Amino acid sequence: MLAQEKDIYVEPKLVNDKGINPFNYDNKVFVDNKTYVFDYFIVKGNDTLKYAIVPQADGTKTWKYVPQNDKDSNTVSYLGIKTLGKIGPIVMENPNYKQTEVFLYHYNAKLKPLETELTGVIENKANVWLHPFRFHALEILQLSPFPYIKLPVRVGSTYLWNLDIGEKWPEFRAFDWKGKLTLNCKYVVKGTEKLALPIRTIQATKVEGIAETASGQSSLISYYNKQFGFVKLVYKNLDGSTITMTLKKVD
Repeated sequence: MLAQEKDIYVEPKLVNDKGINPFNYDNKVFVDNKTYVFDYFIVKGNDTLKYAIVPQADGTKTWKYVPQNDKDSNTVSYLGIKTLGKIGPIVMENPNYKQTEVFLYHYNAKLKPLETELTGVIENKANVWLHPFRFHALEILQLSPFPYIKLPVRVGSTYLWNLDIGEKWPEFRAFDWKGKLTLNCKYVVKGTEKLALPIRTIQATKVEGIAETASGQSSLISYYNKQFGFVKLVYKNLDGSTITMTLKKVD
């Protein structure tokens, strides 16, 4: 956690007696019970894909790639981010956790969660920084720049952030590396663009992030809107894949 928060501003804790996360009070995007639903696709070689959950007889789950238009009930068709208003499991276990807790949902076509992650986001007047999705087909995103923007927006500005990944752990299958891995990230604010999203056309700030590692380079082009947050994310990953997420609706 210290590595993740290095050079990122974390606001002072606002203690309360209502069970509310003490870092939620100044959030504008990641607020209680608001859910952001994203469409996504994965490009590997010449194939455009999504992925599907494969339940096992012993209760565990594996996964497989499927065509982008696959409509099986176990296909992850959409992704979602929902803010926890109250103190959640992470803060209960670690009272020194300095982030807003969020659920990351892997939805089927009917927006039924097939898988749920619990992680954190830092949002305040100085910056917004978000953990990526990292279960199943999306685990490779841990080795690309994390969504991160400094505020207020200044076109042309650059900023750095690094994360010590460490040695490869046995469960990680998307990419192989030897020894300890560090993401050395540089972000450049490129300007404002008009994006036509399913919810409506909006103005968003384009930020290009590059991560240099001993095993190669990955990148993230993110688009940030002050009302909806990160509305489009385009990852180019160490395994050669591209993963694109685009905001579909807000509940």
